[in-house]
Amino acid sequence: MMVSIIRFIIGGLIVVSVSLVTRAAPFLSGILSGFPAVFLTSLVFIYLSSGHQGVRAYTTTAIWGMIATFFAVAGTILATYGHFPWPVVIIMGLIVYAVFVGVAIVLTAKKQIPTV
Repeated sequence: MMVSIIRFIIGGLIVVSVSLVTRAAPFLSGILSGFPAVFLTSLVFIYLSSGHQGVRAYTTTAIWGMIATFFAVAGTILATYGHFPWPVVIIMGLIVYAVFVGVAIVLTAKKQIPTV
């Protein structure tokens, strides 16, 4: 339970920090939002609880989530050029992410794409 609270606090602090930077330097906040804070924080806790095997399993699947995030960002950028309302832009990014992850899961299960 305590570990979950620590994770929640760390994750929340990172999001708040990036949000505060946005007011002073929107460009910098965009770069900071790409920092793999969740990945690295999770990596520490997974190593502590599961060792090298847990880290290996986590990292081999995390790469697909990171690639999906890239496509979600690209989809979001395209949606902003279309002048869609912001809720639609966010929904489009989530749909792109979900489709990519779904395809990666199906192909991985069929051994069409390798895991590391």
